Amino acid sequence: MGMTTWGGFVFGGIFVAIGAAIILAGTKVLEVNPASVHAPYWVLTMAGIMFALGGVWIWSMALGQSAANRRRVEIARLRPNEPALADYPWHPDGFEVSEWTRLTQVFTFALALTVFLSMFNWWASRANSPWVLRGIVGIFDLVNLVMWWLAARQLGRALKFGHSRIEFASFPFRLPNPVVLHWRPFGGIRQVNKGTFTLRCVEEWMERRGCGKNQSVTLVHEEVWSARWFLEQPRNFQLNDRAELRYELPPSALPTNLSADKPVFWELEVKLDLPGLDFNETYLVPVYAKA
Repeated sequence: MGMTTWGGFVFGGIFVAIGAAIILAGTKVLEVNPASVHAPYWVLTMAGIMFALGGVWIWSMALGQSAANRRRVEIARLRPNEPALADYPWHPDGFEVSEWTRLTQVFTFALALTVFLSMFNWWASRANSPWVLRGIVGIFDLVNLVMWWLAARQLGRALKFGHSRIEFASFPFRLPNPVVLHWRPFGGIRQVNKGTFTLRCVEEWMERRGCGKNQSVTLVHEEVWSARWFLEQPRNFQLNDRAELRYELPPSALPTNLSADKPVFWELEVKLDLPGLDFNETYLVPVYAKA
């Protein structure tokens, strides 16, 4: 989160408290001076909902961080000889992703943006609203339309691909041994024109830029090492088919450490040229140091 768990709860609580107060005012449960209200009450209610949802979102991140911290401590106590299980909730058989999960995220963001922009659209629709405001709101409305188009596209991906997974030849992979993966497609992957399977090691950190009031925090991902496996000829896949991928790692390869202040992780990115919607997915790979 870029902050402590309790800091997240306090920060989110501020948004929830402000949002709850605005909602109560917008629903006329909390009496306010009508002369101080310069917008319809439904606009106040929408503003309160957005504030409260922002706080709930921060709370959910804090709860997830707290649960992960507790889990790491417990697994480290029960399985001290296998730090990989404490580092991340791996499933020893493989790593699975679902297009439906991503659809939920995209749809939720598009819906939240629509509710958020409803207040500004009311403001811009007033007869005395400045043309600059109307232009800015119009630009954001176009962004909102793009988000709904992405949500519709993701629905198509979810209906076509469903979910996919990679299977680990061993768990965890130990440096400097090779990484052998089996990629298993499901759903609508039948004919592949060509594809690229990229295994990479990535470092992640939060970087502060600027100074004073202009300071910002940016999440940075840097590729440390990568190797690619190419599918250059068309191939037909049956329901139970799988592609075996083997990667030789360099002696200087970094081990996975997802729970560090500066995380290091390995991922497999699969890009396939298909008839219709193309396939693009990423899977985490457990590459750790020798026991």
